[in-house]
Amino acid sequence: MQKVFIEKMASFVPTEAHPKPDVSFVPMLTRRRLSYISRMVVLVSDQVSRDNDGNKLTPCKVTFASQFGEISQQLKISQTLLDTGMVSPAHFSLSVFNASIANASILETNTAGYSAVFSGKDAFTTGLTDCIAALESESTDTRTFIFADELIPETYAPVAGVPYPNAVCAIALRLTTDESKADPTFKNVDIASQLAQLKMLRNNFDTAAEQAIAFLCAIDMQKT
Repeated sequence: MQKVFIEKMASFVPTEAHPKPDVSFVPMLTRRRLSYISRMVVLVSDQVSRDNDGNKLTPCKVTFASQFGEISQQLKISQTLLDTGMVSPAHFSLSVFNASIANASILETNTAGYSAVFSGKDAFTTGLTDCIAALESESTDTRTFIFADELIPETYAPVAGVPYPNAVCAIALRLTTDESKADPTFKNVDIASQLAQLKMLRNNFDTAAEQAIAFLCAIDMQKT
């Protein structure tokens, strides 16, 4: 197995001081249409697609994963359908599972392509596994992994099967098999080892976002 390095990493975990992702760089007309999860994905995706000087890096393929996807947008669609019997095509397109990564790809004019992984509670570890496997099997040496989950609507809390309020976060990892591209800060991080540990401890977590946050904490402890 080839060793995988972190070239760039970005994350967003809402706090009382910063409850919303800052996507002021997105044109206003587009920004108004973005859901909360789309804003998180657009933010972290943009951050890992630039070098330390703010210059755009070469676009690469993306693996996107989420446990709940555009669940708030989906609820709006369902409510509109119940109320009016009709669904706006434009609103529907913003409610599909991969809408957030599609928005990010469009805004970055990234035509390299992406895959979307949905595997429930295991979305984070499955998505990261998919990304690493793609790096090992394809000719490219760089691929980005993005995970995100927003707060599920309270309407769904009784049937969601997870504690409410659920963990909320977004994380983006631009991964590479080329050691010369690796961020020196993360050179000691063993991605495969961290992934294996998360899989072994899966029963300790209620959601994929909790696993993502645990991964962030582990990576932070290994920084040099």
